Amino acid sequence: MKKEVYILIGKKGSGKTYIGNLIDLQYSVKFIRVEDWANQIKRDRSINDESYISEVFHSIENGIRNVLLEYNRVIFESTGLTKYFDEMLHSLKNDFKVVTIRILSDSEKCLHRVRSRDQSIHINVSDEQVLMINNKVDEKNMFTDFEINNNDSQENLKIGIANIFDNIKY
Repeated sequence: MKKEVYILIGKKGSGKTYIGNLIDLQYSVKFIRVEDWANQIKRDRSINDESYISEVFHSIENGIRNVLLEYNRVIFESTGLTKYFDEMLHSLKNDFKVVTIRILSDSEKCLHRVRSRDQSIHINVSDEQVLMINNKVDEKNMFTDFEINNNDSQENLKIGIANIFDNIKY
């Protein structure tokens, strides 16, 4: 059986971490907070620093590959914006079954979530940076295998997740 990588792609504040944790609990797909790896190497660099971004995605890919030595299925999150993400995605697709899932959420809800979340475990960004990043996510409009609408009720969110995992062929 080919190992599986699930990638939640969406705006900052769209609920990717929350959904990743739900999938981990409900479907035994190991959720990896890759933002922890990004925070470890950030130091005093800007989130727009090309060398930092490149290093982050190399670290994420290496980390995912290492975790897959122990687990058959993993899930992580990204905005999916940079060329380094695209390169990582292509590389992972060469060796694993990769499923991409877009998380849809209203921009105002995203901004509210970013403002109210635990800043000690997330990369701190200003409101302006959140809006700029989220606009770029909308503009890229990346093709994904599935979509989950995180504007709805918790029950609809869980139904959306279940529909995806019911439709994935193992």
